Amino acid sequence: MKKAILLVLILIFLFTLHSQDKIGLALSGGGARGLAQIGVLKVLDEYNIHVDYIAGTSIGAIIGGLYAIGYSGKEIESIFLEMDWQDLFADKLSREDMYIAQKRWKPLAEYYLAFDDNLKPKFPQSIFYGHSLINILFDLTYDASTITDFNDLTVPFRCTATNLVNGELHIFSEGNISEAIRASISLPTVFQPLKLNDNIYIDGGINANFPVEIVKSMGADYVIGVKTNSGLRSPEELSNLVNVLDQTVNFSINRNVVESEQYCDLLIDPELDDFKLLDFDKKIEIIELGEIKAKALLELKDSGNPVVREIDVEKRTPQELSFSSIKIIGNKYLSSSKIKEYLNLKKDIKYGKKDITKGICRAYNSDLFQYIYPIITKNEDRYILNLNVKEKERLKLAVGFSYNNENEFITSFTIDLNNYLQKNSRLLMNVLLGSRSEVNLDYVKNFGKLWGVYFRVFPYFKEFSLYSYNEEHEKIRSVKSRETGVAAGIGFFWNQILNAEFYGYRYDTKTYRDIAEFEDTYFQSSGIGVKLYHESIDDYMFPMRGIQFLAKIAAAREDFHSDAGYKKFYSHLKFLLPVSNSFSLKYQLEYGSYFNKYEVEFDPFYIGGFDSFFGLNARERSAPIYKIHTLAFRLKLWERLFGDLQYNILYLGNADVWLPEKNIYQGLGIRLGYNSIIGPARVGLALDKEFKTYFYLSLGYEFDAFEFSRR
Repeated sequence: MKKAILLVLILIFLFTLHSQDKIGLALSGGGARGLAQIGVLKVLDEYNIHVDYIAGTSIGAIIGGLYAIGYSGKEIESIFLEMDWQDLFADKLSREDMYIAQKRWKPLAEYYLAFDDNLKPKFPQSIFYGHSLINILFDLTYDASTITDFNDLTVPFRCTATNLVNGELHIFSEGNISEAIRASISLPTVFQPLKLNDNIYIDGGINANFPVEIVKSMGADYVIGVKTNSGLRSPEELSNLVNVLDQTVNFSINRNVVESEQYCDLLIDPELDDFKLLDFDKKIEIIELGEIKAKALLELKDSGNPVVREIDVEKRTPQELSFSSIKIIGNKYLSSSKIKEYLNLKKDIKYGKKDITKGICRAYNSDLFQYIYPIITKNEDRYILNLNVKEKERLKLAVGFSYNNENEFITSFTIDLNNYLQKNSRLLMNVLLGSRSEVNLDYVKNFGKLWGVYFRVFPYFKEFSLYSYNEEHEKIRSVKSRETGVAAGIGFFWNQILNAEFYGYRYDTKTYRDIAEFEDTYFQSSGIGVKLYHESIDDYMFPMRGIQFLAKIAAAREDFHSDAGYKKFYSHLKFLLPVSNSFSLKYQLEYGSYFNKYEVEFDPFYIGGFDSFFGLNARERSAPIYKIHTLAFRLKLWERLFGDLQYNILYLGNADVWLPEKNIYQGLGIRLGYNSIIGPARVGLALDKEFKTYFYLSLGYEFDAFEFSRR
């Protein structure tokens, strides 16, 4: 009875304060648990409780900042429910968004180690750079992007961050609101610390995870605190990296939260013990728990329509504006003019928010930046677009591993020099060791950014084994094949559409004895050719939509440094038509021909294997002319798991007609692929027309990354 009377007195007091005194709202951190704060905001709106001041930390800074700008609780709920939380962490550039000049090479490795100009390794400060996060914040806070005094927002606002240099608490009361929120949410080791004005900031929760004192110092007479941080974990729960990190941070956080609780006039503490720091997939449940707890403590009579809160029209950033200047901040290697070429935004032309966002995407798709984001400032009646950039290091090292069911194990080392030797150039030095040995040196100098011309020099050496098979598809002998050569060309590239190259080449091949009697052979050739390449697939390993096309035609004359005259053509077409988000139809055509050369012994096409004909062993057949048609149903079984049911038919011949009458092979099989964080893993099982079974296993990037560069 006493508790009920006390609750009634609190509610009457709160209702009285609603019309007389100033109410402050303090929102804590807590990761996904902080989404319960949205439920609290919905209840405040429902009961028409006007908030006069807001302070937030980490996730509370995002939610509180949006509320302070003028979003309602329901609008914030819609934003978070519609948002794919992986977008916040998606700093990795999608293959689909890359420019055609970058797609000349297949993936080399999953991760790179960067080096500075003094050849010292640069280890990352975090898992994610935060490019996507800061640009999503720019989009959400655009209307308030030119307000520099946070007291001028619809509700005066503060958020906290920790200065990484001296460990002191920093309270953002002015500046750019998207940068302030980004600093506050910089969870150590997850998001890269944000550098502002020679200071480096990380998550504000380290020093003030529950900013009750801050909102009180803003002038609040009555403070409503929403506490959503997690408590300390039991020994049994400290079993993974995320939980250990959460526990480490929580030691100091829990101390300052307990101290701040005593300053709350009303503490809203939703029941969130069953939820973890990254349980964003449970956002609906978490928001509802915040709403339930708030209603239990704020069971007031509905006083009418929710409070209408909007930014003053004079302070709101116009939906379209022109810039008197565009400034690049933070660039080290790239000139400001070159970065502006990628942006394709001009002075004195009106742009909207979407135009600015598209410009940022164009620049980021160059794969030259760790992050790039816009800040709009206003000087009297003139607007300035500031682009804050952090360039990627120009020198990187990639180490990759691959393995297949043919017991081939390969280690790959690649040094990547981007814009290092010359501006707008790339040098790749690649070495493969193991079952296949290769040395590849690929240098490209571009003239132009999104489109233009280039020249290439590509010397190489490779050595691998070739096997002969009996009628039972068993290996009976092997020989070694060694090739040295060079290709050089001049090409044209156009945005994301086409790469065309005219090239010349010279190579020498030799086959020699391995584990079987074999007469050594030697062949040399020189010639010229043309290459065409287009790619719009959404993922290189497991695409669900798009087109990929490669065509090469080359010719050599016997009287010009060649042992034989010939014309050679190779093409590869892949087309994926999405039927739904998780189901696509796939058609693939692979076609190679020496035209009138009926017997080619020096350099035939080798057919069979996981990425060729599904119904033969790797390189089991060879021929001067072949065609492979493949039809497949592709399913996205899970976020990173894919499956194919496919049928393919192979034509082998020594006369280039479209439907040869013999040498027809058929294969039917299933394939499963998983995009792991260390690289792709694939398994397959196939049947040929005689019901012979074939098993395939492929781990890592088990393909020629320099396919387009070669002759």
